[in-house]
Amino acid sequence: MVVDPPRTCLHCALARALRAEADALAAAGLAIRLGRSEPVWLPASGQRLYRAIRRLLRTARLRAEHGPVKLAVVDLVGKPDVEVTAAVPVGCDARVLRVAFPRHVPAALPGGFAEGVAS
Repeated sequence: MVVDPPRTCLHCALARALRAEADALAAAGLAIRLGRSEPVWLPASGQRLYRAIRRLLRTARLRAEHGPVKLAVVDLVGKPDVEVTAAVPVGCDARVLRVAFPRHVPAALPGGFAEGVAS
C-alpha cells in the first residue's frame, strides 16, 4: 500500500506564521509587505512549513534596522523548490534571507538519477 505524503498549502502556513509574529514585528517597528503569488501545495507537513517560516520572520526581525521587511514567495517553473524570501533593510543596503521547501518527497529519491547509474 502506497501512502501519499501530506500536502500543505504554503500560503496557509505563511499566514499563520505572520499572525503569530505580528505583535513582535509591530513592537520592533517593522511593517511587513508581502508580494502577490499563487497558492502552492507542497509535500510537507504544515508544522514543518510553519516553524521554518517563523524562524525566518524572527531572524528578519532581529536583523532589520528599520522597515519595511518585504516578503515574497518564489515559485518558478522548473525550480526544484519553492522559496520564501525576506528582504531586510540594513543601513543603506538590504539582506535577503530565505527558506526553501522542496517540491518532491526526499524519501522518493534514494536511488539518485539515471545519469549516475553505471551502464
